[in-house]
Amino acid sequence: SGLSQYSYGRVGKRLPRTAQQQYAATIHIPWGSKRMGDLVFFYSGRTITHVGVYAGNWYMYAAAHTGTRVKKQRIYSTHVAFGRVR
Repeated sequence: SGLSQYSYGRVGKRLPRTAQQQYAATIHIPWGSKRMGDLVFFYSGRTITHVGVYAGNWYMYAAAHTGTRVKKQRIYSTHVAFGRVR
């Protein structure tokens, strides 16, 4: 959530701190409407557990944990939802 907050902040968009709060602050979009730059939210039940920035072709930019390097990686789950920053 820090990566998405920082990235969008660089272009003048404000996002809350946690992945759950960021999900609530975005426009929820269907899988077929996703585009590069949208946020990819991972969930378990009703809880958002992680967020990445969609890079296209089922890839995203994300950091696995605080302090780790940002990597382009394959989206590893189908338990995802997409959100667009207003």
